Amino acid sequence: MSTLERHPTTLSLQESSPVRLLRSEAEAIEAAREIAGEIAKIAADSRQNGQLPRRQAQLLSSSGITAIGVPKAQGGLGASVQTIVETVRLISVADGGVGQLLQIHNVMLRGVTGYPDDVRDRVFADVLAGKRLGNALAEVGGKNKFALKTRVDRREDGTLVLNGSKFYSTGSYLAEWISLTAASDDGGAGVLLHRDTPGLTLVDDWEAFGQKNSVSGTVIFDNIELDERFVSRRKGPMKRTGLTFPQILHAAIDTGIAAGALAAAVDYLKHNARAWVESGVEHASEEPHIIKQIGEYAVALRAAESLLRDAARVFDQHEQDPENKELQDELILSVATARAHSDSASLKISSDIFSLLGASASLSKWNLDRFWRNARVHTTHDPIRWRLHHVGNYYLNGVDPGEYTAILNAKEKQGATTR
Repeated sequence: MSTLERHPTTLSLQESSPVRLLRSEAEAIEAAREIAGEIAKIAADSRQNGQLPRRQAQLLSSSGITAIGVPKAQGGLGASVQTIVETVRLISVADGGVGQLLQIHNVMLRGVTGYPDDVRDRVFADVLAGKRLGNALAEVGGKNKFALKTRVDRREDGTLVLNGSKFYSTGSYLAEWISLTAASDDGGAGVLLHRDTPGLTLVDDWEAFGQKNSVSGTVIFDNIELDERFVSRRKGPMKRTGLTFPQILHAAIDTGIAAGALAAAVDYLKHNARAWVESGVEHASEEPHIIKQIGEYAVALRAAESLLRDAARVFDQHEQDPENKELQDELILSVATARAHSDSASLKISSDIFSLLGASASLSKWNLDRFWRNARVHTTHDPIRWRLHHVGNYYLNGVDPGEYTAILNAKEKQGATTR
């Protein structure tokens, strides 16, 4: 990565590739599958490690899959959750970091509907033209994730001003629009910022050992004067199921990583691995112990994929009947189950494959450790132990499964987002 790219930037993106118009959900899935092949080739090249994923992000946009979440009323495909989940999974098979760019874009896109019509329509038009959204939600150094230091304050002249900084700002460095949360005297506030906004600085400083292509670095807000139309106040508490959409897309990322790791292991076993001397066979792919272990990986992967599809199906049912408490519970439980299995499958397969492939597979030129690095970093985003706790407490003690949206609502009542 060049020194220039390590510096903060406020420059506009230069992306001019024509955007494909996708006319059906089947076409969207096929488009994701096509570009996943190109992204996989880039990901496999160890020389690309640490480089900004500009080409990969451009492929996402030009394929049209970044626009499938735009509602039909605003000119988009209005894709189902099942289709959005599948596109994120397919891209994550190729590269979990790029899959996370698509994941956060879709999550932030959903939030655009909470802004005035003219703001919503402007952002949707940009997305239809191939522009992407990033996030700036999390901060470092606070007591917990809800203790926000970034603030929106009103000056004496009535102007709203934003100050603070964020980290883990997935996708923002390469995005056109930044969606963020801030504290204020009136409670939590959502804010939409264009990347060219004066006082906004995007920094490429994401230095984790995995998910490098999620570009989840720092965003700085320095006395940014806000247009009131681009500030959103939540009306009432967050929905019980408010976190299920990002959660199911996180499960799609991990399921994709698991599939990518298994496919890479099979390819290596067929073309590069040597049979163990005691095996009595000519090829590693004929060793009975290897065959059995690959079977175990495949079973773990198939379970994760099946649970992911089931959770997405429940999600679409919930969208048709959002006030149905039974469906809400089933959605929360099914997404938690998919998250737990995708977490386990991605870590197990991406790490354990080396026990079958041999020492030569650890050479940097093969870049096979990328799957484990991505899985290990991505699965830290949301502790599975708490998803399991909620499921267990529901079955054992009949406790409402909920999500930690309840914690956020309680914190807001205590004034945690006003300090």
